[in-house]
This record gives sequence, structure tokens and C-alpha cells, in this order.
Amino acid sequence: MKKEFNFIKKICALFAAITIIGIEFISCENQFFKKAAGIYEVSFESNGGTGVSTVNTDKIVFQPATTKNNCEFLGWYETSNFEGSAVSFPYEPKKNTVLYARWNQKYTVHFESNGGTSVSDFTGNEIKSGITPFKEDYSFAGWYLNADFSGEAVSFPLSLNADITLYAKWNKNYTVSFNSNGGTEISSIKTGVLQELPFTEKENYEFAGWYISSSLSGEKIAAPYTVTQDITLYAKWLPTYLVTFETNGGSEIASFKTRTIENVQQPEKPGFTFIEWYLDSSLNTKAVFPLTITKDTTLYAFYKQNFTVRFEANGGSAINPVSCYFIETSPETAKTNKTFAGWYLDSECTDENKVTFPFYPAEDVTLFAKWVTEMYTITYNSNGATGGSVPETVQVEKGSSFVVSANTGNLTKTGYAFTKWATSTDGASGQTYAPGSNLTPSRNMTLYAQWGKDYAAMVTVPGGNFYLGDPNYGTNRPKITLSSFQIAQYELTYELWLEVYRWAEDNGYNITRADKGYAANDAYKDFVPATNISWDMACVWLNAYSEYKGYEPVYYRGNAVWKDDTSTNGSLSWYKSKNGYRLPTECEWEFAAGGGSEAEHDKYIYAGSNTIEEVAWYASNSGKEAHKVGTKKANVLGLYDMSGNVAEWCFDFYADWGTGELTNPVHWNGKYTLLKWGSLYTSSQYCTIFDRTTDGYFSGYSYGSYYYSYASTKTGWIGIRPARNAD
Repeated sequence: MKKEFNFIKKICALFAAITIIGIEFISCENQFFKKAAGIYEVSFESNGGTGVSTVNTDKIVFQPATTKNNCEFLGWYETSNFEGSAVSFPYEPKKNTVLYARWNQKYTVHFESNGGTSVSDFTGNEIKSGITPFKEDYSFAGWYLNADFSGEAVSFPLSLNADITLYAKWNKNYTVSFNSNGGTEISSIKTGVLQELPFTEKENYEFAGWYISSSLSGEKIAAPYTVTQDITLYAKWLPTYLVTFETNGGSEIASFKTRTIENVQQPEKPGFTFIEWYLDSSLNTKAVFPLTITKDTTLYAFYKQNFTVRFEANGGSAINPVSCYFIETSPETAKTNKTFAGWYLDSECTDENKVTFPFYPAEDVTLFAKWVTEMYTITYNSNGATGGSVPETVQVEKGSSFVVSANTGNLTKTGYAFTKWATSTDGASGQTYAPGSNLTPSRNMTLYAQWGKDYAAMVTVPGGNFYLGDPNYGTNRPKITLSSFQIAQYELTYELWLEVYRWAEDNGYNITRADKGYAANDAYKDFVPATNISWDMACVWLNAYSEYKGYEPVYYRGNAVWKDDTSTNGSLSWYKSKNGYRLPTECEWEFAAGGGSEAEHDKYIYAGSNTIEEVAWYASNSGKEAHKVGTKKANVLGLYDMSGNVAEWCFDFYADWGTGELTNPVHWNGKYTLLKWGSLYTSSQYCTIFDRTTDGYFSGYSYGSYYYSYASTKTGWIGIRPARNAD
């Protein structure tokens, strides 16, 4: 195929050659042959210039010629607005193309020499430089646009945008003679304008300019100077005086004659620093420059002795010794995580020996750097709290970290809950820090309390009656009567757990640390449930929470408040008369989840809905991750997540309720503790408000199934929901 195309190309080239030599044949008009051989039509838009014929070709070797009156040809372009550069030749088209001629208009400049030598007209668009004509006994003074020489003379290069006439201006020449008054002679000249003034010299004198008056009165003339008659200019001279230098042991400076000294070089003297020049040998009168000399004068050098100053940086960056008579500013040194406190004359860096700058040593000396540990002050701000107190101010060494305080002073704000600390009041700008996080400051900081939704809010559930368990069993279930109680609106968040945990550490409690959520990704979320909490951990943490809020702990081991979840010494007691936080009983939990009344309880199998997606994070929608509490629909009491997110401990030990009527029942003793276990990990069938099953099924209960576990069991999907007696 390549050989065939080459043959076609040769045939087309032959046709083109035949056309060129005059044989009437249209070269390669067959479109197939043209396309195959890379032949394209190139036409020319000369834009007012002489025409150029269209060609069909694969290459134009030479630039096609075109002309246009009073215009300069600038090249052929592929675009009508002349974008880019002109095409270069040889030119190979890649498609059918129109080439556009670009022109630059030429203008004519006529020169009116006004009696001077003739200057030819210029045609073009820019005059690069001026042309100077000649006229006997006159000096040329420039070209002007106006015949009356108004305005300024034109300057070159001169760009043109119209035909113009330039007019030569002449100044009549006069004889200018120079009387140098004893200076070197200057020859006379004939001119109309003195563009520059000649210079003359006279021994022991300083030339002071040319004057029109022989008496040297008035002002000296300045160039350019217009001459209007034959004149003589007179040189003015001022006497100069000998200036010598007494360097007092320093390097020599040559004497000279002058009337004014702007400045003088400084002499050098080993072991000394030159300070200044004086007008007298006793060094009483300083020489101030520029200095006017009115007589022969000697200048006297004054020095100060240099001393060696060494620097002991005491672990800081090294500083080289210097030999000087003074040090203007404190030399800079640095030491990691330390603050420089100054230079001292003694190694102990005592206050009375601190060096001030500028420092003038009186002898060779060593200066010692003093370092202090750099401290940053961390201040807590309540940011609008209505009660409580901020944590204590903290001093932190530079480079060290500290643990961000919990809400140890129990700050409160009406309608809000403490959430975290931030470096700005609104928390939107800057950084935020959770209590318990490690922070390495780089400056003094103020941390502002942040207020958000009250995830510690409690809901009061009025007392009432209901049937416990699966409504499909009708009245064949235990009928429960409960007194009023309070239960948390949300599952216990990690933030609240940590806040109390930090307080408890400092107040005699030993609590095993909980986790944040279930999955690794949960660590980066806000307000997910605290998890991996055993029943024992829950009881001890709730005791700490009670004291933290100013209530009475309810759980005891023996005769003491239970404060160590790793110890079960002593019999367990629940003091029901005390007002502190506790776990809900199973009956309280189910009553609250079901809406808090007999009429409401059996409407829904989940807490607030018969559609689980509305109210619960469970195995099918959780992604096996914990979610921020309160993001699903609440039940009629405003309680969230009672059918999902994390399973929740109840206080009861596992046992059968039977089918009778019971008032405020609780299974006090037993081997296994009880969970309500709808969670992110469980399927929908186990998320009903009456289900309590997981790793073992208990048959024989007509109103539901049960989960039982040891009190020490903890799992990543188990949390708690605090309760307490109604006020």
C-alpha cells in the first residue's frame, strides 16, 4: 500500500510540474488522489495586495510574493486575525488552507530644513534616529512638528501613524570666548547653544564655574546655555588647602588639597578600632563630615583598644570569639526547648553580673549564656458556663505534652452539655481537643469549653402498669407495676464516660478503661457509645458518676462504696433509697423502651416503630460500626437507640419472672447478669424491646427469650444507659 501511495504522489507531482510549464492541465483534481498523496488546496487572501493564485500541493517551497502601495509586507498567516507567528517556508499544509497577508502601513515624513541642507523624505512606520542637517553660522536645535516651533522637539525613535512634516529649528551661532583667569586655556567656539561647559584647571585652586561678568558677580551659567551674542565667559577659582592626617600609629593616609572633605577612609591599627577624626591633637574637637576646609588642616585619628570576648554557650549553639572594643547587640544562640535568658560575666549567671548591650569590655572576658526552661501556660475558659468551675491552669515545658483536662469542675450551661475543649470560642476555627487527649503546645494557649447537645440528659418516666414481654402472648405474661424513675435519653457516650473516668482516677476509684465504639474507625467519631463495658465496670463507673454530680453512690461491697471494678470482695448491695445513678432494672428498661404506659407498650415491637430502619442501627445497616447516638428516630418518650447501636446492661440477674403481678421487681441474686441486646452486631429479630438473647437460648418462657452472661463479661458492642430514682 505504501508503494501505491508513493506512485500516486509522483503522478500528482508530475501533473503539478506539467501545469507549471504551461500545459493546460489541472493538477490532481481527483480528490482520492489528492487525499492519498497529501495534496491540499492553499488559497491566498492578500488583503489589498497583488493577487496570488490558489495551488494544490503538498509543499510550497518559496514564499509567494505580493505587494501593496505604501505598505510593508509582514508575512502570511493561517488566521485572519494574525494570531501566532507568520508561517515559514517551505510550508507543508496539513489540510485545505487559506493564508492571509499581513501589512504594516507606511507613512511619509517630509523634512523642512528651513535653509539647512536638504533631507530626503522618509517612508515607513518608524524613524529610528534623527537626521542632523547643516546650516552655515547656525546650530541645529531639533525637529519640530509645528512650523512655529511650539511644543517640544520630537525625540527618536519616532513611531508614525500619519503623514507628517518635520521643521528644523536653528539657533544663530555666536563667538564664545573663555577667560580662564590663570587656568588651562580653552579655545573659542562658535555656537548658538552651549550644550556642555568646558572644564579648566588651576594649581592650588578649585574650579567654581563660568560667569558672564568679569567681576564674577551673579550666578554661574549652566548648560545648556543659549547664546544670543558674542560673549566672553570668565572662570571663577576658589583656593584649596592642604589636608594632612595624623593616624597615631595607624596606617598612613596620603595628604591632599581641597576645600571640602565628604568623607575620609579609616586607618587601621592592630588591636584597636578606629572611632573618629578630630581637628586637634588633644582630641577635643570632632571633625564633622562633610567638612569645609578654610586653611591648611591636620586631622587626628582616635582609637579604642580591642579586647577578646569569648562566649560560653552552655549547650547552646556556638558563637566565635571576637576582638572588639564594644558589642552593639546581644549575640544570638539557641538551645532546644530552652529560652535564652542573657549573657553573664560569671559562670553562675548571677543577676548582678548580667551583661547589658551595647557592651564595652575593659579587658579580655568570657561571657556565659543563661538558659531557662521555656514554659507554656494553658488556661481553661468556661465560655459562657452558668455553673461550675474551670480546671486549674497548667504550666507545660516546651517540647512536652500534657493531658487535656476533663470537665473536672463540673461546668454547666443551661440547656447544653459540655462536649470538648477548643482553641476558639465557637470551635469552628482552630483546633478541638477531647478530654484525655495528649497535646504538645507550641505557645501559650487558652482552651474554651464547647457546648452542644446534652447527651447526659435524663428523661423522667412516670410510674405505671404494663405486661412484660412479647405482646403475642397477650395477658399470659407477668404484669408489672413500676414507680416513677429516670433513664438517660441517650446511650452513654465515650466523651461522658471519659470525663467521669478522669475525675474518678483522682478520687480513689479504679475503673477499667472502656473503648470508643466498636470498629477501629469509631475512634475518629464524636459522641459514639462507650463500649466494652462489663457489668462490674458499669456499677463502679455509675458510683463515680453519682459522686461527680453530687449524688450518693448506690452500689456497695460490704460496708463500703464499690470503687474498684476488679474487686468483688464483700457482698453486693444496692441502696435503693440513695439518689445516685444506677443501671435500670429489666422491667424499667422495657417499660421505657415501650413508651412508658400500658396503652403505648404493645404498639411497637421496636422502640418507637415497627420499622427497624427508622429507630435502630443494627447488623444490616450499621456497617458493623457504632454510630453517633441520637441519629435515629426517638420513641414517644424521646429516648434514642433502645433497639440498636449497642446492647445495654440491666441490673437484674437472670431468672424467670413467671406470669403473676409484680411491683418494682428485680432479680437480686444469680449467676448471670442480663442484657437488652439489640445492637449494631445483631439482626432485626433480636432488636425487639422484649428480646434478651445471644449466645444461649432459655426455653420455657412464654413471653420471650433471654441472654445471660457473667458480670465480668465485656464486648465491643455492649454499653450502658444510666438510670436513677425519680426526684
